[in-house]
Amino acid sequence: MTMVSGGGICLYREARLNIEPAFPESTIAITLPANTPSTFGPRTVPKRVIVSEKYIDQDEEAFAKRHLASEGSIFFRRHHGCPRSFLWRLLDNRRTLEIQCADLDQDITYKVEANLTLLLNFTAPIRPFGIALAESEDHDAIIVFAITSSNELYTLTLHREFFMNKSATDQDINNWCKKSTPNLIGLRSPYRLVALSEAQLLVSLDDGGILHLQKQANNDGTWTETLYKQNNWSLGSLLPWKGQHTIRFGDLDLDATSAAATALSPDGKHIFTVCLDHRLRVWNVFSGRPTIQLDLLGEPDQPTEKTASYFIGPSQNTLLAILDIPGGVGGATYHVITYSPKQHQFKFWGVRDADDDSLGIFEISPEVDFIPPVDELMNTTVWTLEEFAFNRGPAGWRGAELWIRARSGPSSKVYVLKFDLMASVSNVVARAWKRDWVCVDSGSLTVDGLKHNAANPSEQDMEMSELTGPGDAEQWLDFLFYPGRFTTATLETALLVFRRGLTQSRTLRQSRHTSLKERILGTITAFVSAANSKGSDNDRYDDIVGAQWQAFYSIIKDLHKRRGECLSLVFDYAKDTPWLVLSDYFSAVRTCSEVEFINLNAARLSASSPAKDRAEPLRKHVQDSGIQHTSTLLNAAAALRKSLPLSFHRQFELHLQAELLQTQSLSVLDRMEFLEQSTDLSHQVTDDDLSAFLEEVEVKDLRTDSFLDAIRILTHESEGRNVLKKQVSRYGLSALLRVSQETLEVNHNALLDLLVLILYIQFDEDTEHLDPAEVFVEIVGQLKDNMIICWLASNAWSRQSPTGPASEVMLKSLSESYNNSRVFPMTQTVLEGIFGHRAFDSPFPSSKKAGLLTYWSHVWMSQVFADQSYDSSLEEIMMILLTQKDYDLALRFSKFLPEESWTTYLKGRLHIALGEYSIASTYLQKAAYHLALGMFNIHDTDTVGFLSTSDRNSFSDGLPKYYYHILGLFDKVKAYSYVADFAHLALRSCATKQDEASKKEENALKNDILSRLFNASIQTSRWNDAYSALTRHTDAASRRSDELKKLVDGMVQRDAFGDMLKLPFVGLIDEVDDILVNMCQLSLNVASGPPHHQMLYAFRISRNNFRGAASILYERLQRLKTTSSKIHDPEDESLIQCYVMIINTLSSVNEEEAYILAEQKIDDSASAQWGIGKAKMRLKRQVITLDTLRKEYQAELDRVTAIEDGQYPFVEAEEMDFL
Repeated sequence: MTMVSGGGICLYREARLNIEPAFPESTIAITLPANTPSTFGPRTVPKRVIVSEKYIDQDEEAFAKRHLASEGSIFFRRHHGCPRSFLWRLLDNRRTLEIQCADLDQDITYKVEANLTLLLNFTAPIRPFGIALAESEDHDAIIVFAITSSNELYTLTLHREFFMNKSATDQDINNWCKKSTPNLIGLRSPYRLVALSEAQLLVSLDDGGILHLQKQANNDGTWTETLYKQNNWSLGSLLPWKGQHTIRFGDLDLDATSAAATALSPDGKHIFTVCLDHRLRVWNVFSGRPTIQLDLLGEPDQPTEKTASYFIGPSQNTLLAILDIPGGVGGATYHVITYSPKQHQFKFWGVRDADDDSLGIFEISPEVDFIPPVDELMNTTVWTLEEFAFNRGPAGWRGAELWIRARSGPSSKVYVLKFDLMASVSNVVARAWKRDWVCVDSGSLTVDGLKHNAANPSEQDMEMSELTGPGDAEQWLDFLFYPGRFTTATLETALLVFRRGLTQSRTLRQSRHTSLKERILGTITAFVSAANSKGSDNDRYDDIVGAQWQAFYSIIKDLHKRRGECLSLVFDYAKDTPWLVLSDYFSAVRTCSEVEFINLNAARLSASSPAKDRAEPLRKHVQDSGIQHTSTLLNAAAALRKSLPLSFHRQFELHLQAELLQTQSLSVLDRMEFLEQSTDLSHQVTDDDLSAFLEEVEVKDLRTDSFLDAIRILTHESEGRNVLKKQVSRYGLSALLRVSQETLEVNHNALLDLLVLILYIQFDEDTEHLDPAEVFVEIVGQLKDNMIICWLASNAWSRQSPTGPASEVMLKSLSESYNNSRVFPMTQTVLEGIFGHRAFDSPFPSSKKAGLLTYWSHVWMSQVFADQSYDSSLEEIMMILLTQKDYDLALRFSKFLPEESWTTYLKGRLHIALGEYSIASTYLQKAAYHLALGMFNIHDTDTVGFLSTSDRNSFSDGLPKYYYHILGLFDKVKAYSYVADFAHLALRSCATKQDEASKKEENALKNDILSRLFNASIQTSRWNDAYSALTRHTDAASRRSDELKKLVDGMVQRDAFGDMLKLPFVGLIDEVDDILVNMCQLSLNVASGPPHHQMLYAFRISRNNFRGAASILYERLQRLKTTSSKIHDPEDESLIQCYVMIINTLSSVNEEEAYILAEQKIDDSASAQWGIGKAKMRLKRQVITLDTLRKEYQAELDRVTAIEDGQYPFVEAEEMDFL
């Protein structure tokens, strides 16, 4: 933030808000019908379209048409509640009227927010000053009156539902859009339009007449017309003619008597006008005659020969205001304010009787020249006052405020004066008008404000660029995408314009679905490649990259500057708050915080500036707030730090970040000394810097309380008693964020200033009343808080969170539209998402006025650390990020977490979600003992419902339950090796319980752990662990049998049969054998399928069951003979090998046991007719001896030999005879 220039004291600041759609397809475009067919075409057909705002391929012209307004304002309703304020703008060369709600809050009972935007497209452009709004007293609606260049008068009745429900506008447009062309408007040309009410209009005409329109009762858009003009019944008054003096304004030739401002008196009897010929004219409503005519400055009626006639510029916005203030001056019933651009002078008039030309109106305080000293305030000789707004004080004239908007060239500034017109001494009023003007700072979003932003890479000096790199992409993207700084439309248009510089051969092909950040980086890379086609060294390459970023930013800056063109100053009299409407913003004018006030008025608060010479607003503010000594300290500290070289600033911030993030084991004094020595601070301050500091502050006068008072003004305690039953709206949340971001930046700089100062003077012997360690600890604590809130306010998350009942309904509706996804194409910072619903949790005072927004943002930010410690707040934020599944943000936020068991657990949960299981395992094991055995209360820690009820029972109840909870986390992501690891840890930590109930619970837990271990071991092929878990299982036999089958199946399927043979299977051999037998029976093809028979053979051999092994092989032999087609292939040796294995196996047993029992078919010829499941019914058992096998073996050999010799059989092999 830079000190305000010029002579104005700065007490206020703008909070600029981007004008963007509330959500996708929240804009409804409606083409309005024309009153008569066009001369060159058919009648315009009305239509309604829901606009999907897409900014890709939007060039500068399209950007200007859609986003840069030529006229705009805010209309405030008085008789109805939400929505109360309506922002309107004219776009697309004045052919489109955009209107939307601009409320900052609404009642908590509202379930729908008025967040729809209407785009009303007119066939012809709307005339300058041709828009007026009024409020319907009978219906919850606003009335928009518009006069187009074709002299059509539109009356648009926009109901409240139009801004809440899309379907509300899906009706016949003629129901709410009425068109007419009043007769007198058809004969003349309208110049200005003023709405007195929903039924009365005043239209200033180009010939000097005033047309009073009164709506007829039939509600068909027709009007009763009354013309106020001298000699208004003459023929000349009915026909347009050029008088002696005319002023050109667009396509109009305005008569000098044309009214540039019109207003109705409070009693409704007179119309006051300020005309272009510099005269105030008053008309009697009933007689239609002018009653008073006088020069705005009281000069003679006719100019002399030496004095040329003066005419007011027809584009002048505000010239007249009528005030109805009780206790009028000099017996006046009401008062009038006029402004004369001729001498930049205001006049205050009292009106006793507007029909009395001589005594009915009188000038108040004619001896005072009410001229704002804008030439001094803006340091210019040429300026114009474009608008003013008067706000009566709490006691009438006393404490009244006059707000003005002045322009000098492209610069537009707002000033305010608080004065008492009824002061007993006129010198007091004159002095106030000369010295007591207060200016409004334009804020940090102006081009000049961005220039002084420390994060702006384009404005960094060469020394800083060498430290960070001129083309640091991350730094550029962080700056460009900082929430609320630039709109998406601005960046998209700038990118399109920038890409035109690419040659045709290097034209990028980027998908529309690619993110804007990626497209910007791709374009920059393409330009760098084109500029560096011949290759360059690293330094040259960095310069090229930096130049491309600078070129891109210059386009952004140009578009951004056009967005900030000021259009109007509006005052909300219900809340005593001024607003500004800009080309693509609207700004709430707020009171500066104390630190902002000190920074913006540093020169005037300097010790070298005598207090007696200070203006009254500055003196009063300093006296009321008691910040004289604090301001001196802060400004001196700021000047000291600013004088240090840029290399120090970068190095100091790096060391400070380490100080804020790391858990410190050193003492406070050692930490202070380390910071001072690591940055070489004592040698960075020159003698001149020290002398300048000592001119402001004496070191011996510095006390601990001085620093603590300076730190204290950075915070804000809640005031008032009543907590408002309201919910924040979308623009209210944007305003809170905008002010919070600016406040955080200012507070951060102030804390750095104080920290540098306390480090520099910590060893000074003259500081006997100063405890540097205490001050250092307090500053570091505030910097930590500031650092966290800054992070929350500068990072947008990918999901939207409701901030009240209305936004909850909206998000639910959007979720259904986007297939129940919570990721919407809208941005919301983490600060808004987490704490937006708490915007009204603090009490509000009733008399803050323009200071309300500043107060509101302060108490809103305090909610981050309200009612809990710093560490607990960080834990809560981290849990919310994990719950929202925004893992990238959670990873970036994790660096702030303290080194505690619960935060270590949260880091573990984060790395599980990121798929980094090894890191997660380390964190989760590290946190185990304290979370499972320590004095840890999960119910006090988990304040956001991060864990389910069942998971909460796993904490502070022993290591087995904790480890069981952890293995469950890994099981969900199928990280089975870590499931097994933590299952082992859980089993090792199980202790034997004494009481029966505990034993039962322990056994149930142990069995669950063993079951998880078994499944994980199966998945990871840890067969020994799986077998161990199986044998230790004490659950039901059926469950054990199922797990045994799962183990055998798993080992068979993964070719781990060799490992299975090594397992003892104590007491389970028969069950394993049965499982393998079942596999053999289910084998469909023994020749080419899985070798289940061989596996069972091997298993039985390993268990010395030779006859069983031979038996299963014989079964395989039989199935080969009946099912395999390869047996007729003489090269197939499967049968021979099978016979050999069976014979060898039976040869290993005693002779009397060398036999097997085998199944034999009763009727071989019937085999083809076997039904499913009936094979066993046609089989009988027989004894197969070793001799029988040898005979069969020999027969098989003979059969193969015969086939090889070509002696093919004609019958089955068992019955054939060989030739």
